[in-house]
Amino acid sequence: MTGTANIGRKSLCRWRRYYLAPMIKDHRGRRAGRRLLALWAAFAVALTLPVAASASTPGVSIPKDESPHNTAREWWYYTGHLDGVDSRGKRRSYGFEQVFFRNRIQYPTLEGYAANLAVTDLTGDGFKWETRTAGQPDNLPAGGGYDIAVQDWNMAGKSGQYRLGGGFQDGSYKLALNLEQRTPPALHGEYKDVKGLIDYAQWGESFYYSYTNLKTTGTIWDHGEPIKVTGTSWFDHQYGDFTRGYGSWDWFSVQLTNGTQYMVYLIKDRTGVVRRTGTLVRKDGSTVNLPAKSLYAEALGTWKSPVTGLSYSSGWKVHVPGGCLTIKPRRLDQEVAWEDAPGGGYWEGDSSVTGTIDGDSVTGRSYVEITTPDDTF
Repeated sequence: MTGTANIGRKSLCRWRRYYLAPMIKDHRGRRAGRRLLALWAAFAVALTLPVAASASTPGVSIPKDESPHNTAREWWYYTGHLDGVDSRGKRRSYGFEQVFFRNRIQYPTLEGYAANLAVTDLTGDGFKWETRTAGQPDNLPAGGGYDIAVQDWNMAGKSGQYRLGGGFQDGSYKLALNLEQRTPPALHGEYKDVKGLIDYAQWGESFYYSYTNLKTTGTIWDHGEPIKVTGTSWFDHQYGDFTRGYGSWDWFSVQLTNGTQYMVYLIKDRTGVVRRTGTLVRKDGSTVNLPAKSLYAEALGTWKSPVTGLSYSSGWKVHVPGGCLTIKPRRLDQEVAWEDAPGGGYWEGDSSVTGTIDGDSVTGRSYVEITTPDDTF
């Protein structure tokens, strides 16, 4: 681990009654009485009419809420699937994860930042990750968006147009990517009638939105060779004044070739799954909050890390309204063995998708995050 300020182990891991009492006084007696009767009759009729459902309040405003918040914890999280052709004409495929975490700390002007970068080399059957840490002030761009650097890694942009950059110290992999989505972000959840707010179980509540279909172009330097790549990425932004609690989660992002996407978030405590949150994102960017009772996952197997000794579920059947998606890792070992993660590591992996939705066969790609239980998040 490298860093200008070590923030510390486990410090970064993971918010009418209405009544009517009319009083009418009028010296004209009967006419006033008739008015009063008419008012009460109208009120009685009004009570029999159907009441329109109250409109939800958007809890996220883009680009303002893309910037860092003065909350306990926050993260900006990219994953994606990239393809290119090397100088010998060989097709290359990669998965990547780049995430920046922010943790509110006690210094007057400094906040704690940590970053993870991981590359899955699907063609070369390799996986590598590194981390960076820094204590630094928040950067709040005029007009919203974000422009964050953690040492030599960076991410910046706003309103659906972004860029990422970072590489490993040994020069094995480096990436420079541009990402764009023209449809609006997906605001997850509608907790307390607030769009973009989810019930985060033992940790409180969390603001949460995603860009689920980012068209991605750029370059990956694979052991020094620049390879032009294209693909599709996914971006998550979560923030809130999370409380301390024991737990873990399984998280699935699904990008189908038919142009739709799914987010499924299964949150656990000591007893098992306690919250289920999901979103369907249609091709035009419109969203549907999925009923919690319709969301569940069955593990198809397990994988044990030779580095941390942690065991993770591996391969899943994810049930959503109208069907089931089979999600399989494209490489078994995609563990980020980061000691500051809850439990000492997490599995974040490029995966394939097949299944049936509403009677139609579907295929696609997925990124899956499996965390292990810990009581310090």
